[in-house]
Amino acid sequence: MLPSNPLLLSLLILWLVVTAGTIALWVYRAVLGLREEDALFIDPGEEKMLKEQADLLARMDKLRPLLIAGAVSSGLIGLGALGLWIFLQLTTSPTG
Repeated sequence: MLPSNPLLLSLLILWLVVTAGTIALWVYRAVLGLREEDALFIDPGEEKMLKEQADLLARMDKLRPLLIAGAVSSGLIGLGALGLWIFLQLTTSPTG
């Protein structure tokens, strides 16, 4: 059953989109983390591997602010939708 209030419906759709995007970023970060090495023992001929790991860590560091912003945004939008739903339930007279 969809909410009859258009503002509540809009908030729920926005929450769904932001949360899905945040989850997709977490999955992408996890896939990147699979290629991360805990310890590297580099021979002189394997300098390329060191550069790959540095690039990988740089990509993962770039994702951190996006993940934090997505999680906070999702939480705030979800709390806003919940607050609006509670407000609507308290102010709407029951019909039946």
